[in-house]
Amino acid sequence: MNLNDIKKNFSIKNILGEDPLKIEELPMATVPDYMRKKGGFWYWTGALISMAFIYQVVTGLILLLYYNPANAYVCTEYILRDVPYGEIFLTTHLYGAYAMVVLVYLHMFRNYFNGAYKRPRELQWVTGVILLTLTIGVGYFGYSMTGDVLSSDATDVGRGIALSVPLLGKISEEIVFGNGTNTSLFIRMLGLHIILAALIGALFGFHFYLAEANGMMPSQRMANYKAPAVDKDKPEYKKWYPYNMVFMIQLAAFTFGILIFLPSVIDALRVMHMGVPALFDPFPQVSSTSPLAPYVPPYPPWFLLFVYKAIDFKFFNLFGAYSPLMASAVFGGIPLIYFLIVPFIDRSNNLHPLSRPVFTAFGVLAIIYLVILSLWGVMAPGIPINNTGVAIVLVPPFVIVMGFFLAFGHLYRKGAFKTSLVKLTGSFIVFVILLSLGIFELAMELGNLMHGINITNTLSVGAYGAATAFAAFGTMKSSNYAHLSMQTPNPVKGIQISQKSVNFIMSILFIISVEILWLMIQANPTNLMQEAGFGMGLGALLFIVGIGVRLYRLAYYNE
Repeated sequence: MNLNDIKKNFSIKNILGEDPLKIEELPMATVPDYMRKKGGFWYWTGALISMAFIYQVVTGLILLLYYNPANAYVCTEYILRDVPYGEIFLTTHLYGAYAMVVLVYLHMFRNYFNGAYKRPRELQWVTGVILLTLTIGVGYFGYSMTGDVLSSDATDVGRGIALSVPLLGKISEEIVFGNGTNTSLFIRMLGLHIILAALIGALFGFHFYLAEANGMMPSQRMANYKAPAVDKDKPEYKKWYPYNMVFMIQLAAFTFGILIFLPSVIDALRVMHMGVPALFDPFPQVSSTSPLAPYVPPYPPWFLLFVYKAIDFKFFNLFGAYSPLMASAVFGGIPLIYFLIVPFIDRSNNLHPLSRPVFTAFGVLAIIYLVILSLWGVMAPGIPINNTGVAIVLVPPFVIVMGFFLAFGHLYRKGAFKTSLVKLTGSFIVFVILLSLGIFELAMELGNLMHGINITNTLSVGAYGAATAFAAFGTMKSSNYAHLSMQTPNPVKGIQISQKSVNFIMSILFIISVEILWLMIQANPTNLMQEAGFGMGLGALLFIVGIGVRLYRLAYYNE
C-alpha cells in the first residue's frame, strides 16, 4: 500500500463521509464575497460578540466551581494564587467582559449610522439594544463579585440608585443587594450575574434568528442608500459551508487569541511591578476593610463611568433623595429609550448618514458624551460639578455637532456631494491639512499632559485625538476613492499565493507552535509570572491558527 492508497483509504471523508455533521443542510444565509475580504470585518462584529460570549460562558462556568459568596475577597485571591491556571481564567474572564461591552457598542453604533434599524430590521434592532443593556448589567454584577474596595464602591453607588426609586426603593435595594450582610450581597451578585447571562444567551438566539431571517445587510452603496436593504441568497454567492464556516474559525482564533494574550501581558507587567491603572487592572484591589482602601480611587466599572460622573452634577441635587435616580435616568435611561424607539421615529427609507442629519447627530453626540463623561469620571471621581462647569463641557459639542450635520445634510440634499475626481482630490487636500493640524495640536496637548494631568488637558487630548483620527480616516478614504476613480477597468488582483507555498509556511508555523507548546508545558500553573507566560503562549498559538486559516483561505478559496 503506497502513500496515495493510505490517503485515500484513511481520509476523513472516506471514514466519516462527505458531510458527517450535515453542515451543508443547515439553513444558514450566504453572503457576498466582499464581506469576507479586506474591510469585511465590519460586517462581522455580531459574530465577534457571540465568540466573546462563548468564551465568557466557558470561563465563567469554570470560575463558578471555585467561587464562594460567603467570603468573596478571600475566594478571589484563592483563585488567583492557588487554583491551577486560575489567574488566566479570572483575568481573561474580566477582559472578555470588557471586550463584549466594547464590541456591543461598536456593533450598535456601526448599525445605527448605517441605518440598520430601518425596516425590516426594527425588531432585530430592539433586541440588540436590550442585549447591550443586559451586557452592561451582567458586567456590573460580575465586576462587583470580587469583594475588593472597587466592588464595594460600585455596590454602594448601586444601593444609592436603588434606594432612590420612588415607593419601591427599599424593596429594590433588598432584592438586588441583599439584607445588609456580605453573604447575602454576594449571593445576589452571583445569582443576578447568572440570570442576566442566561437572558443574554436566550435573547441572542432570537436576535440571531432574526438576523438570519432578514439576511445580512449589504453595503449602503449596494443598496443604493435606500431601505429596505435586504440581501437574499444569490446563485453566485458561495455556500456557507465551507467558506463562511472557515472564515468564522479564523475570526474565532484571532478573537480568543486576543482575549487570552492581552490580559496575560498585563498580568506579566503587574507581576514585574510595572503599574497598571486600577481602572483596567485585571487583579482585584485591596479589601474594602484594608487600611489601604482609602487610597484607592473610587472608580466604578469603566463602562459605567459616564453615569457615575453624572451623579456628581450639582444640578441633580434639586431632586433631593432622588438625585442618583434622576442622573441615571437622564444620562442612561433617556438614551436607552431613544435607541429603543428610533426605528419607529425615523420612518424614511434613507440610509445615508447625511440624508438623516438629526439622527446621525444624535448618534455622534451619544459617542462624544460617552467619552467626555467617562474621561471626566477618571479625572475627577466623586467630585461635585457645578452647573456652569457642566454647561461649558456639554453644550458646545451639541451646538457644533448639530449645526455641522444640519448644514451638511442640507448640502447633501442639494446634491453638493456628488462624487467627482475634482471633489475627491479637493477633499483629500483638505483632510491632509486637517490631519497635519490635528497631529500638531495633539502633540502640544500631550506635552502639556506630561507636565501635569488635569481635566482641561485630558479633555483636550481626547478632543484633538478624535479630530486627528477623523482626519486620518478622511484622508485614507478620500485617497482610496480618488484612486478608484482613476483606475482602469481591469484593476490589479489582490495577493496571490500558491497552495505549495501555503503548505510550506504552515509547516513552519507548526514547528513554531510545537516549540511554544513545549515551553507552555514547563510552566508552573500556580506561579503568577509563569501563568502569564502560559497565557501569552496560548494566545500566540491561537494567533498562529488564525494566520494558518487565513493563508488556507487565500490559497484554496482565493479569498
